[in-house]
Amino acid sequence: MRAVFFDVGFTLLSSKPTIPEIARRVCAEVGIEADLGCLERQVPAAEAVIKSTVRQDPQAWADNAAVNAIWVGYFAALLRPCVGEIGEDAFAALVARAVAVFDHYASYALYPDALPVLGTLRGRGYTMGVVSDWGMSLVPIIAELGLTRYFDFAVVSAAVQHAKPHPTLFETALRRADAIPDYAVHIGDSYVLDVLGARSVGITPVLLDRPGKIDAAVVDVPVVRDLYGLLDLLEIPRPDHADGQA
Repeated sequence: MRAVFFDVGFTLLSSKPTIPEIARRVCAEVGIEADLGCLERQVPAAEAVIKSTVRQDPQAWADNAAVNAIWVGYFAALLRPCVGEIGEDAFAALVARAVAVFDHYASYALYPDALPVLGTLRGRGYTMGVVSDWGMSLVPIIAELGLTRYFDFAVVSAAVQHAKPHPTLFETALRRADAIPDYAVHIGDSYVLDVLGARSVGITPVLLDRPGKIDAAVVDVPVVRDLYGLLDLLEIPRPDHADGQA
């Protein structure tokens, strides 16, 4: 392998604080006391909004305005039952503020294994890129979190105007890496989006299962529990401090 491509959300980073905590903080900024328990209970309904939107338009992540609309719908579903009686204009402004805060780099944190693994691969001379379904805000998020020095490029759905698992994202990554599929690997947390997308152009996929919910014996793809597992598959020694981690 000469090139390694990474998904971003739930692969390299996750929201921190949690989305309900972000929403509660935004409410507090305008004097609204939103119960954290209520917000947490609304997460499944908010996630259902995203799933419904993407089901109706699988390429919704391919347009920056559509990506913003997805998150507006998400936060509207999350906040509506938890903020009491407020006017429609005030509610729209609250949702817009929540989306803006969520879209800021300060609302994300890298997983502990991200920098050690990226540094190890960079030290070995791999060409590395990001392949992600995200809005145009991803590039500044990557920069502010200190990831730019590890990656040669980023293929972002809203910029390429195609969303996973469309082969165009992965073909673009190959071109930017000046790589052929036989010598490239892509790791991400979604079987449909990452595994099938990578396979559509001949890239070797690796499925990342941080929660440990997937039985590796029943799927047709290598499964790792963290990014150190990717080093194991590439037969690269783990950093010393990573020894013993799953």
